[in-house]
Amino acid sequence: MNLMRMGVGVGVGAVAGYWLWRKYFSFPNPKVWEEAGEVVELNLFPMKSGRRVRVVEAQATKHGLESGTLQDRSFMVVTEEGRLVTGRQAGRLLTVGLTLTEDKMLTLDAKGHYSVTVDLKTVTSVSKVIHSKIWDEHVKGMDCGEEVAGWLTDVLYEGTTKVRLIYKGGVMEGRPPRRLPYYDFPRIKKSDSIYYADTAAFLVTNEDSLADLNARLPTPFPIARFRGNIIVGKTPGGFVEDSWVALKIGDVVIRKIKPCERCIMTTIDPETGERHPDEEPLKTLRTYRIISEPPKLTKLWATKPVFGATFALDNPGRIKVGDKVFAATAAANPHISVF
Repeated sequence: MNLMRMGVGVGVGAVAGYWLWRKYFSFPNPKVWEEAGEVVELNLFPMKSGRRVRVVEAQATKHGLESGTLQDRSFMVVTEEGRLVTGRQAGRLLTVGLTLTEDKMLTLDAKGHYSVTVDLKTVTSVSKVIHSKIWDEHVKGMDCGEEVAGWLTDVLYEGTTKVRLIYKGGVMEGRPPRRLPYYDFPRIKKSDSIYYADTAAFLVTNEDSLADLNARLPTPFPIARFRGNIIVGKTPGGFVEDSWVALKIGDVVIRKIKPCERCIMTTIDPETGERHPDEEPLKTLRTYRIISEPPKLTKLWATKPVFGATFALDNPGRIKVGDKVFAATAAANPHISVF
């Protein structure tokens, strides 16, 4: 039984065939691990939809990767009314970089614009809290001030739409991973937590899956289009991650929540913020990466191809580029299913 209508991903059927097991098992531990490749890239996205920060080593926490002062998706852009702004609404957001020094000096930069630096201690001492939503979930954050707000307004909207930057600070200590209103994935635990990420703390992608996709495209795309935190390479093949139910990297153990359904964000060039005129690589992904199990999700994700998967933390630790990756697969652990 294939997970994809037209895909040839290794291990696809192993995941799809076991989705009915969800009613019998809660959070069983994997019994069998297999070497599955190595970590070839680690990325943090300190600002939701912002530019990635590549690191060679990071701490895996329940909220996602951390490196020095940076925490994954701990900043977020909102309108003055508090509505979430992502790359879907403002493609230029993908070009905006964020750094934070040990003494809390916050700097934003974007190609073609001067940078702006503010003292985060000062702006957050005002304690102005802004409320917003990520999808239908309530979130809040500390306002980062007028100077940053004006800069982002100019960069993202050339002054036409006013936006603000919020920081999780001490007012957003985390929230549970998003439970989709239309399908309840059984691998989410109440103890799982994220800041401003959409669904879960980690997004894992596979270099060999990108190679499979690029072989079908006239112009190849970089892995940056898929905004993964942990990039795995030297795997047995493309889309082997379909069959993974958990990963072990050193002391770190992460549990698969669900496949990552893809949207228009993949069509935005992270260097320019511009969308691809032919909606690639999303258009090609739709030809062979649409799921076929379970039935309910197949209908709801009919136009949402999957690439990579989201994970939550079971055991913390440090991850380094070059670390070996061990996977628990559905085939070797039939008592576990992400569906």
